Amino acid sequence: MREGLHKIVSDDGTIVAVSTPLGHSGIGIVRLSGAQSRDIAVRCFKASSGNSDLQHRTAVVGVWNAVNGEQIDEVVITFFAAPHSYTGEDVLEISAHGNPFLLRRIVESAQAAGARPAGPGEFTLRAVAHGKMDLVQAEAVKEFIECQTEHQAKNALRQMSGTISRRIRPIKEELLNLIAHLEAGIDFAEDDVDVPANAFIAEHIRPLVLQLEPLKDSFGYGRMLSKGLRLAILGKPNVGKSSLFNRLVGADRAIVADIPGTTRDVVTETVSLDGVPLCFADTAGIRNTTDEVEGMGVERTFETLAEADFALAVLDGSQPMDEDDEETLRRACEIPHVIVINKNDLPQQNAYQLNGSKRVRLSAKTGQGFEELYAALGEFLLSHRRSMADDFVLTSARQYDAVANAAAALGNAEQATLAGTPHEMVLLDLYRGLGALDELTGDVVTEDILQRIFSTFCIGK
Repeated sequence: MREGLHKIVSDDGTIVAVSTPLGHSGIGIVRLSGAQSRDIAVRCFKASSGNSDLQHRTAVVGVWNAVNGEQIDEVVITFFAAPHSYTGEDVLEISAHGNPFLLRRIVESAQAAGARPAGPGEFTLRAVAHGKMDLVQAEAVKEFIECQTEHQAKNALRQMSGTISRRIRPIKEELLNLIAHLEAGIDFAEDDVDVPANAFIAEHIRPLVLQLEPLKDSFGYGRMLSKGLRLAILGKPNVGKSSLFNRLVGADRAIVADIPGTTRDVVTETVSLDGVPLCFADTAGIRNTTDEVEGMGVERTFETLAEADFALAVLDGSQPMDEDDEETLRRACEIPHVIVINKNDLPQQNAYQLNGSKRVRLSAKTGQGFEELYAALGEFLLSHRRSMADDFVLTSARQYDAVANAAAALGNAEQATLAGTPHEMVLLDLYRGLGALDELTGDVVTEDILQRIFSTFCIGK
């Protein structure tokens, strides 16, 4: 078991769980992992051919029984012998009819035969513990399961294959060589071992920082790719926010009416643009109001804006600007935004005092001008995508923190070296950088980090 994880993943018992979603379906899968998997199969499974001997990666048709011999279901089982399995342990996968009642009975029979219920993500956690994957790849498994767009799936698949891990490995090796060189110079200075010159040390640290910086900067786009770009639609009542929202998401999700203040809560919907999920939020109209409920809606508008990545500040092009429009623009300036001048199908007012931001004229009623709006959104996404390190994208805050801490520590070590700081002190920063990279891949890990990662997994993965 991987060093550092054996103390945390100390339970070597056999675990069992349903690995397919709840609900009725043609097939449901129950998975077991652990040393008793084969024994449980021998006890509960009877092959139709009469030969119940389990061979590695061989599917066998038969009947799954309760421990008292009562038949539960006709199944197909596949056995994967350690270490050539997903978890690195003996694994048994039972393909049964997708009836939740039957799947639950199979799980109960396995528990009666010696297994225990698996925790969230415990199968993948065991895979990490046995060196089948690292933490970055484990996080990618969850993202791959939950992805909504083709671009998300491709990125998760790249991470599952170890692209980020392979990029980090030579950085760690070079860092270890540098640390060893410094340690030797300090420990054996009296034995005529050459002490590296400060310029030599700085020259070897700088390339490592330059490799980490673009990877760190990729998180802005990676977070949008993983979680979606959050867009808040702002504006005073009756400027056409809900009509704009409905056309953007392609459905009548928000109520459209001529009565001001119709929208009193935040309505959200997600669509895809260039493989990135766009999470649009239609908000209550911004205006001073004495209506308590509408006032609560306006407060939620400001809360939504505070959490958004981008804003569409909507104005009514057929009406002159007023104080509520000015408040909309003032609020929108807090984050990247586009000014949307709506109702372009009506006679236009041209006396606008705008803030110099990019503006788009369109009609939510007719669809005129939406190509320009999509182009503006695509330009914003492209500006973040340019910071990607090739196809290497960090998609979680944990990954970002680890890479950022490593880059900062190595940057400090470089500056300390150039300032003539003793090598013993420079080594502290180098070790901090190495420790951050070890946390990224899981070579050094704490129980708290594992809990944060795997508590969000489904039970059967």
